[in-house]
Amino acid sequence: MAENRFLKSLDHPIPEKANNYMLSTYSIILEAWRRGLTISFSIVKEGTGKFEPSYIITDGNRSHHFSATRGDLVSKRTKELTKNKVTTKEILEKNNVSTPGGKDFNADTSDSEIIKYAAEIQYPVVVKPLAGTGGTGVIAGIQNEEELIEALHYVRVKLKSPHVILEKYFAGEDYRVYVLDGKVIGALKRIKANVIGDGKSTVKQLIDQKNEERAKLPSLTNRKIKIDDELRNMLRREGYDLNSVIPDGELVYIKSKNNVSAGGDSIEVTDELSDNIKQIAVDAVNAFDDLPQCGVDMMVDEENDTAAIIELNTRAHITQHLFPMKGKAQDVPSKLIDFYFPETVDYDRNNALKFFLDFDFIFDACMNGNATEVGIPVLPTRALKLTRYVVSGCEYTKAFSGRVRRLAYHAKVHGYIKPLNNGDISIIVGSSQKRISDFLKRLERYTNRLSKSAAITEKKRSSPIMHGFHIESPNEKTDSSEISNSEEKAALDKYIKDYAKLKSDYQHAVNRLAKYERDERTLDLTQRQNKQLKKRLQQMEESNSWKMTKPIRAFTEKLKK
Repeated sequence: MAENRFLKSLDHPIPEKANNYMLSTYSIILEAWRRGLTISFSIVKEGTGKFEPSYIITDGNRSHHFSATRGDLVSKRTKELTKNKVTTKEILEKNNVSTPGGKDFNADTSDSEIIKYAAEIQYPVVVKPLAGTGGTGVIAGIQNEEELIEALHYVRVKLKSPHVILEKYFAGEDYRVYVLDGKVIGALKRIKANVIGDGKSTVKQLIDQKNEERAKLPSLTNRKIKIDDELRNMLRREGYDLNSVIPDGELVYIKSKNNVSAGGDSIEVTDELSDNIKQIAVDAVNAFDDLPQCGVDMMVDEENDTAAIIELNTRAHITQHLFPMKGKAQDVPSKLIDFYFPETVDYDRNNALKFFLDFDFIFDACMNGNATEVGIPVLPTRALKLTRYVVSGCEYTKAFSGRVRRLAYHAKVHGYIKPLNNGDISIIVGSSQKRISDFLKRLERYTNRLSKSAAITEKKRSSPIMHGFHIESPNEKTDSSEISNSEEKAALDKYIKDYAKLKSDYQHAVNRLAKYERDERTLDLTQRQNKQLKKRLQQMEESNSWKMTKPIRAFTEKLKK
């Protein structure tokens, strides 16, 4: 993720559970957390059976609830209106926003009646289910009656969506434009899955190469181009198969849809999009009340600088704006938080970028039932600092690392501890200067009790750290200041690739910390009780009554013998 076209705010190892679908949510809560906002996160099962992220962000005075990317300033009524493609089309037409002409047909309408209407508006046409998102069931560019019959059978019978819309096909390029507060803040051009020949590699090799490139992007790690019947048929139409070598520079489409999830390319074109096309997208969103943010799907006729609105998505994901295959990433998360919490715009951004969230722990805690809701500890917003302490003269043991982690939790600092090959111990910490100073005092007291030869040396630290405090083995993560540049790159690459396997179990740490604290409280209570009992015994032994009964006690002891 070192390319300049990506966001600096996401230039860290993206947690495994934050890849792909959850990347939108992760990027938004990360931005909010870095601004010192309070976040309560949960995952809810919706009526459709799907699990969706749900979270509340608050600044102490007011709160906003989010479902994935959609904030609560989008009204429930508008959300329902945009979900229905018929009402969406009606509202757009009423407000003179360009949208393809068409008509909906309920479940009782026969295929023959739909075919008759297609002849009236003339081919090519598009068939789509009444409800649905993500392009599911949308079949575009239908050229004749035979293709329409096949499409209707697929949507109405196989997908079990008998209520469909038939509309005129608008020739153009597929775009997803993101609108916030009357402005376009992101624009993607979506292209069907394809390969470009190099005159040497087979189609199969080209697909493998492209899948390797896609897997490097957190937005596409599980969005590989799949080799299926559709792909083979597309190749066959062009006179190729998987073993064919395509001439250098020739582009061959291998899927019929533009969906990025099906292997399509995402190209960020916000800066290249014309003002006219941007205005059409903004007009579409403004046609609805209480809709400050929305993803707009549109077909764009680039040559004539015009477009038609296909549908609106109030919970549109922003993953491809963050990590597009081509083009410069757009900082949509920052703009969203600016809009909902404008008072946080001037936060200490550079220092906040030194921290990122342990989203794996947050996600797993919700999914495995350990928590219905996870509150994320607030990050200080001022005087943030990262530093590294090297401890010498102490033996690294399980008890030592556990104790240091407890000190870190009490001082409210983030970071990790790991043994070094030379016998020293590296402790990375980050938080406010005040909290780090508190941690250092605790650490010095502890190490001085352990060893008279203990010494702590402070060194620089610059690369980001994950929130919480973790215990890492020597093979888990290598500090950039401890290895050469070439070794650093290899270590970081391996860390990113094996992130889930190599991270320490933060949840287990929290449970153990709670147990330690309970044990400490119990021990402290016992010690106080013992002290009180000893004092009481001493008072009794010094009392006149005790002295007067000494002969009786001596006689009793003799009887026992």
